[in-house]
Amino acid sequence: MNPLAGVGLCVLVLSSSPPTHAQTPTDTIRVGSPAVNAKLLTLGSVVVENFVEEDGVRTLRSRTRQTIVPARAGDNDVVVLRVAHETEGDTTQTVLVLRRDDLALLHHSVRAARDSASVTVSGLHVTGWAVLPNAPARLIDARLEHPVFPVEGQIPWLMGLLPLAEGYVAVIPYYSQWQDAFLWRRIEVVASESVQVGGAPVDCWKIDAGPLGPPGYRMTRWIDKRTRRVVQSALLGKPGEKAYWAHATAP
Repeated sequence: MNPLAGVGLCVLVLSSSPPTHAQTPTDTIRVGSPAVNAKLLTLGSVVVENFVEEDGVRTLRSRTRQTIVPARAGDNDVVVLRVAHETEGDTTQTVLVLRRDDLALLHHSVRAARDSASVTVSGLHVTGWAVLPNAPARLIDARLEHPVFPVEGQIPWLMGLLPLAEGYVAVIPYYSQWQDAFLWRRIEVVASESVQVGGAPVDCWKIDAGPLGPPGYRMTRWIDKRTRRVVQSALLGKPGEKAYWAHATAP
């Protein structure tokens, strides 16, 4: 069955202006920004285990494997990110194709039981489709103001390529095919901190990544200073509420 059958065309212009209520950042990060060092992107695989913590007990709920490899796509040197997010009863498969020199989005596909999408960027034109739970498929045909970064997904990789230092603040607009718009994220390096990875201490940047998920929750990420990978994440609400943790393991 054609998932696009009977779906109307959606044409829009995506605004890239930062939210007016946002605090003036140290950096506004866009494709081509000198603050993004694409050479720091670590190739290879990483596995992350995702837990829910309730009443002091952590329960494993899912695993995520991300693999990053160099490749060629037409005339472009690219990097391909493949992500498999495995939960009970479903596996989400994600493929990202990014231009190698500046990590601009070229293609993004998501396949899951409840939602799927596929978008391709040619020049400043993004086309494709997206299907959200309990909603019809929607065609995407949009003109972009400039090249864009994609939504990062289960294992963020872009923030580790920034010039992180204690007190560093940035805002980053990501193109989301789900909203047909930009999602703005603010990050702040709040400390240097050591965390355990595979039983060994790892020196990390601790980053406040702002509100996420249920009301009152905030995301904190720990980025290995050496590999620039996220090795631990915590989505925390008020004391006594469920907590959500993610820890990097072996490939």
